[in-house]
Amino acid sequence: MRLGAHVSISESIALAPVRGRSVGCETIQIFSRSPRMLRKTKPIPPEQTKAFQDNMAKGGLVRAVIHANYLINLSSSTKNGLRYSRVAFVEELDRAQVLGIRDVIFHPGAHMGKGEARALKTIAESLDWAFDHAVAPDVAAVLENTAGQGTVVGHSFAQLAEIIKGSSHPERLAVCIDTCHTFAAGYDFRTPDGYEALLRNVGETVGLSRVRAFHLNDSKGELACHADRHEDIGKGKLGKDPFRFLVNDERFRDTPGILEFPGTDGGYRRELKLLRSFVTGPNPPTSPERPRGKRAGRGTA
Repeated sequence: MRLGAHVSISESIALAPVRGRSVGCETIQIFSRSPRMLRKTKPIPPEQTKAFQDNMAKGGLVRAVIHANYLINLSSSTKNGLRYSRVAFVEELDRAQVLGIRDVIFHPGAHMGKGEARALKTIAESLDWAFDHAVAPDVAAVLENTAGQGTVVGHSFAQLAEIIKGSSHPERLAVCIDTCHTFAAGYDFRTPDGYEALLRNVGETVGLSRVRAFHLNDSKGELACHADRHEDIGKGKLGKDPFRFLVNDERFRDTPGILEFPGTDGGYRRELKLLRSFVTGPNPPTSPERPRGKRAGRGTA
């Protein structure tokens, strides 16, 4: 697993790779714009785009992903809400294309009292609309599973599979698994059997080949609490074992594993060191350093 963290784009998006590398990241997650407003923003200046890509290469970072705006609701029950969300999502895809980033991770949406079936259908239609209007042929929309709080959908992998099935562009869709959300939604993967059962579920619904990223967060809440509340690795109700399973899973050797908590440099350094301490074996699938004499993984952000 390629370990990293969500880092700030304050001052300049070009500084995000530098910040990531300074805390020990191999991969980074960023916002490409403010995560808490839907209005259209200015394009990323070409010089910032180039500096971002140069800093990715200089820092030896192997991947960057974008997390979309929190306010986007592709299943909004209001006409204006749906229009603003779709336009904002198109902008997220376009900005990813400009930066050379291939994955935009997003929360599927909330049904706002109109029912889950309608929401899942509307999300698929919204994704089709976005793909048809964006200029982002190299970018995938990555559905993040949710804890199921309130009217939020996407709390089961079967629901994510239904969205993918309902889209006219399934080849453009992938999945990000958030460990906190997964546990809070009711999936118990704290034992080897539970972990394998989870992956069988994923394989039988969305397919393991669609898993493009993990958010590595412990959970403050109990199993099936449906509360999206992150905690430090090993200090929540998940404990350390699920993360040991993940970082030693050969199937996810090149998959980004992103920390989103606690959000501080010192916290990220501590958490990344802890995750790497879980790795075992002579050819570990997670490493803090790249193989000497090679430039493996230096390609696409």
